[in-house]
Amino acid sequence: MLANHWCASVDATIQLRTGCNPLEKHGPQAVVVHADAWAPVAAIANPHDIREVVDYEVIYLAILRLEENAHCECLESSILEVMDAIFTIPVVTSALVSMHKPHVYNGRATPAITLTLSREQWLKARG
Repeated sequence: MLANHWCASVDATIQLRTGCNPLEKHGPQAVVVHADAWAPVAAIANPHDIREVVDYEVIYLAILRLEENAHCECLESSILEVMDAIFTIPVVTSALVSMHKPHVYNGRATPAITLTLSREQWLKARG
């Protein structure tokens, strides 16, 4: 958590076929996605308008678009797609995206991955 920052959070469950696990060859599985986007309070002109704070609809729609991809390479590439969408929001200075698959190991284990990036790190990675 960052001090003096707004944080927009989005939680969604989508159906995703990543192909990383033999159990997924039978079809898409539920993937739980959590995304946080932080923007400094000082950067917001009108804190009464959520679109000026952080437009969480942009994040939600990016997550939903993942379902349209018939075969994602992996959760990591999916996380990067969501990160790209988050950083299209100019006031966002850092973001966190995590994904986990609650059913891959029949409920006995939950594979998960999380990525946290600052805007500078994201720009460098896009390089």
